[in-house]
Amino acid sequence: MHKTLNCGLQVNPLGRCAGSFCPDLATLVVTFIARHSTVQQDPLGYCAGCVDLRFVDDETYDKRHRDRVGNSLLHIFRRSWYEIREPTETEAAELVYEQAAEQRWAAEGRIGEYRRIAELHSATTVDGILVDGWTAAACVALHDALNEKRRARWLAMPTAQQCHVAIQLTMGGTR
Repeated sequence: MHKTLNCGLQVNPLGRCAGSFCPDLATLVVTFIARHSTVQQDPLGYCAGCVDLRFVDDETYDKRHRDRVGNSLLHIFRRSWYEIREPTETEAAELVYEQAAEQRWAAEGRIGEYRRIAELHSATTVDGILVDGWTAAACVALHDALNEKRRARWLAMPTAQQCHVAIQLTMGGTR
């Protein structure tokens, strides 16, 4: 699951490498060079290890293609068909911001936990209550929409009551 940053760069959540299950941070930008298309492909952020492993020179690609067995070429690409470069200043700034999300969420307390769950599309326990991504997104939407007085009142509620109120108010629940 890729996340598209404002600059158009696609990375995994928290600014990680777009390679499958790679935990490393994205440090290089890879863009497919379209020869017969007018549609520009969005660039992907990869770590240096995945770029070296996946993008091989034409000779190596042809050799592997001739000697292939089964699906051995699914994740091997011809390097000459891609532009591989360092991130621009804008892309680098957005990557740093994305990679610092864990610290921002930790500073926000419980609402930060909701933001983390919604962003990562996961389910986690918050104060002993299992909160799924849909409920966390409702809590974040409600928190951001409330004025200061009502926000303080809502934040004082227990987690189960917060989730219930958020679902009712943001997702059209019945009263």
